[in-house]
Amino acid sequence: MKSHWITHKGKQILLADYSNFGMNAPALQQEMEDAIALAQAEPLNSVLTLTDVRGTRGSPVTFNLMKNTAARIAPHARKRAVVGVTGIQRTFMDMINKLSDNKTFTLFDDLEIAKDWLVSEP
Repeated sequence: MKSHWITHKGKQILLADYSNFGMNAPALQQEMEDAIALAQAEPLNSVLTLTDVRGTRGSPVTFNLMKNTAARIAPHARKRAVVGVTGIQRTFMDMINKLSDNKTFTLFDDLEIAKDWLVSEP
């Protein structure tokens, strides 16, 4: 399992590490299940999530995996940041945001800036 908890400026962040899976949807799906389990073990509306998708290719299969994972984590998420979304994947993320019950993702190009945003209030 690559996904894990990190601490940034004294606050816990769930790093959902979906990076470098290329087109390997079965391995990505297993990693997503692991991240879902970590998030669902926490109270509702409490988790700061940082999703790293650098090096993972977008496809209809990965889009559906992301959409379903986003929906399952949504009740536990307080703020969501994503790093590594480029090109057509940004369009996919816009669609996921529209389907995510107002628990939208904010996209970043830099991991440190994303972490700083997550731990800032509100």
